[in-house]
Amino acid sequence: MNNHLKSLLKFSNRMDKNLVKVNLVFIFIFLNIWDFAVSRGFLNGMILGIVMFAPAAFLWFVGTFRAIALVTLISIFEFMMILVFVLQGFELGGASSTLKSVYWIPFLAMAGVNMYWGLKIYSENREKKIKV
Repeated sequence: MNNHLKSLLKFSNRMDKNLVKVNLVFIFIFLNIWDFAVSRGFLNGMILGIVMFAPAAFLWFVGTFRAIALVTLISIFEFMMILVFVLQGFELGGASSTLKSVYWIPFLAMAGVNMYWGLKIYSENREKKIKV
């Protein structure tokens, strides 16, 4: 049991296997620290992160080609929606709206990471299928 837990927590050489762990570390550790630093509260950012990134973490865990395609689509949608929120806050609001927009930047970055790796894995898989 202890070895199984250690193997789950270790990072492997394959990035697609590490993305589950990266998403979970982002949700449970980073978002709590970020939420405390920004709003002096706990668990709000983590709960929002669970809603947004738990499906992506689960799909990375499944690891099939269809799951990767789905996580890529979800991440593209999340990235574009959060990007609109952040840009509107910078463009339309004053200082208070800008500070609220800064809160969303880590969420935007994580959606971008999921989107990038999903597109990379998807395109590499498509290239292999086309060559064969």
